[in-house]
Amino acid sequence: MSLSGRLNTMDLPEVLQWVTIGRKTGTLAFVRDKTKVYLYLRDGKIISSRSNDPTKQLGQFLLFQGKVTESQLKKAFELHLQSRVLLGKILVQENMVSKEDVQKALITRAEEIIYDLFLWEDGYFHFMSQEFNVDELMLILIEVDINSLLFEGIRRKDEWVRIRSVFPNNDVIPSLRSDADVKSLSLTPLQKKLLYLLTLKRPISEIILELRGSDFLVNYELFQLYKMNLIEINEAIRPPAEPESPAKLFNKGLELMQSQQYQDAISVFQEVIRLDPQNAWASEQIEQAEKALCQEYYRGAIPAGKTPYFLIPESSLTRYHLTHEEGFIASRINGTWDIKSIVMLSPLRELEILQVIDKLLKMGLIALK
Repeated sequence: MSLSGRLNTMDLPEVLQWVTIGRKTGTLAFVRDKTKVYLYLRDGKIISSRSNDPTKQLGQFLLFQGKVTESQLKKAFELHLQSRVLLGKILVQENMVSKEDVQKALITRAEEIIYDLFLWEDGYFHFMSQEFNVDELMLILIEVDINSLLFEGIRRKDEWVRIRSVFPNNDVIPSLRSDADVKSLSLTPLQKKLLYLLTLKRPISEIILELRGSDFLVNYELFQLYKMNLIEINEAIRPPAEPESPAKLFNKGLELMQSQQYQDAISVFQEVIRLDPQNAWASEQIEQAEKALCQEYYRGAIPAGKTPYFLIPESSLTRYHLTHEEGFIASRINGTWDIKSIVMLSPLRELEILQVIDKLLKMGLIALK
């Protein structure tokens, strides 16, 4: 038995209660824009989860928690590619983290993937009742109580409303108040990192990227600092988008795919999904276009095994007005990490990383060896 719909007509608690009460076994998929989330169920219980959001990968999650460093994660990724042993097992075998830390991170990550779904205002879901092979999918088995998730998810949704009343979107630029007294406060390590980033006056979206965190977790901590009267807010307003016909846009995207104008096609299909989250075909076309563009880069100007290095002093990068994403990738260029390593270690999509590398090459800032 299958079930499909949109979250604005059947909300997430209803969907989760339906699979729980019916003791369903199968895969529950959610799609919104570029994000895809999969929950794997057996007899109504969530036994594993997966998301294509780079910040929800185990390595990025451990970086956000401060459990590993980028250098440690790079080494673990290399061993994973050589041996195909799961990343979590390698991290434990190499004594980078404890088995308990990995298990806790896996469970917390699975919960965060689901909690994020509660914040979706809309999206498409589809349940397929079928058995799945845990080994073939390389799933990490977990035990998650759906009732506890529902309680926490609903609490977060209510909290999110309060957060968004202060930070309407992630284009808001929070900054540290000039009269803020932080010396007398007891702050968490994450809040201390946030205080430093606040002095740089960056949008929340850039802070999230820098910390490798999720929308909720970073916004929540910023909200705590706001309640402590440590933050003042400058908001960057985005211009409203004009609505267009999803069907007309989809056909335009197909024409662009046929003419191999993949980047333009991606932009069109993303707009289709924004207007029609249930359009799985547009999502599939985006995946195909991104894969095609990545392969073009790897076959051409950016071979995966090449190592980028700077042609200019790194201290002069500020003259080139790089975006935060570009600056983040540039900061990972050290003359020893190859393209493959930079892609694995960055909390950005593969295509976005390759596009930044390509831009830096064309600007004459870096070369490959």
